Amino acid sequence: MIDLCIKKRFTTKGAVFEYRFEIARVDGKRKWKTKSGFKTVTEARKAGKAAMMQHENYGHVVKDQISVADFFDVWFEKDCMVDLKPTTLTNYKKSIDNLIKPKLGTYRLKSLTRELLQAFLIEMYDEGYSINSLISLKALITKSMNYAVDNHYMVCSAAARLKVPKNRIPQTPTRSAPHHYIKSEVMVKIFERFPERSSSYIPLKLGYECGLRLGETFGLCWEDIDLVNKVIYINRQVQWYPDRERTVFDKLTKNGSTECGNGYWYFSSPKYNSYRVIEISDELAEVLCREKKRQEKAEEYYGVYYQKYYADIPLSFDGKSNINQSIPNRIRIQETEYPVRFVCIRENGTFISPRTMQHATKIIKNSICEEFDYHSLRHTHASILAESGVAQKYIQSRLGHANLRTTFDVYEHITDDMIQRGRKIINGVFN
Repeated sequence: MIDLCIKKRFTTKGAVFEYRFEIARVDGKRKWKTKSGFKTVTEARKAGKAAMMQHENYGHVVKDQISVADFFDVWFEKDCMVDLKPTTLTNYKKSIDNLIKPKLGTYRLKSLTRELLQAFLIEMYDEGYSINSLISLKALITKSMNYAVDNHYMVCSAAARLKVPKNRIPQTPTRSAPHHYIKSEVMVKIFERFPERSSSYIPLKLGYECGLRLGETFGLCWEDIDLVNKVIYINRQVQWYPDRERTVFDKLTKNGSTECGNGYWYFSSPKYNSYRVIEISDELAEVLCREKKRQEKAEEYYGVYYQKYYADIPLSFDGKSNINQSIPNRIRIQETEYPVRFVCIRENGTFISPRTMQHATKIIKNSICEEFDYHSLRHTHASILAESGVAQKYIQSRLGHANLRTTFDVYEHITDDMIQRGRKIINGVFN
């Protein structure tokens, strides 16, 4: 125990008090930390105790008294920030700030028990959070508790053997966006409104005929497409890294201008690391071939005015990740040794970002199909394949899901043709 000494000193201005305590020795010599100028003994003792505590615990926290809220701040900064990609950090931060802190933040960390955490997951389930959301939340909690044990905040993990509630009816219906099936006649109208050579045509085709996610569509490069064998390699997705210092007012007044902030687009691995190869139709291959030739002619025509893009590190085109998850592979206009040849670009080479689909979606909702969103193309694609009798494992592989349950619980729709085919089978079997 360090002793705190209070001494009275005399100066030209009168008597003052000084605190003094011993700190670590250097080269075997005793060292002291002192400060004087206090008017009373009480004032000097109070300041001395605060100084002692700060010195002994500098850069640390009092682990046996830390709250859950403060612990998650420490864990996020010292562990998560080390190796997680920006999108994961954003999702973790949302879960911590919006779910964990409001429900558990005021508990002391040492008071957490498995029963308390299990009750928390059940409460989230009853409030309508999906199974997938709860699986992610459980993983976050388990990881944080392992860090707590490894760094001596806790003796054992409170998250051991946590279970995600499944076989029970939640008090509130699960929060999930409806999955709409876009009929073929509606798609005809959509492509009439956004015909070939419009900026939304290729993204719409890729969503409808390949079932690509939005980020996968706009992260596609020409090296990912084999027009001879008619396949597309899904090697990455493109995502936006926001300027976190921007205010809501900045976003409303400066978006789209030269003062839009320091955010940027970057490449990351596909969602769930779902690297895959998907076959495309002859017609889509011809569409892409025509688009590639148009871009090559445009680049020659525009010359030095043609916009080009580059990456910080080389892109992978062999279905293997070469992406450092903690460092975004930023997309730049400044030249590097790693050029990027996007599929979705305008005539002058400028990148067509995923935000383009916000405008197209608004038009489609207002004039063609009120239920439309880009992800509905993915739902529709899966349903069309199922309707046509395509093998379940093939659909799972094409969509890039880890298990069949996700594929069919979320993406398969019961279409009119499926109902008619089922009716014929029933009549044939039971009549």
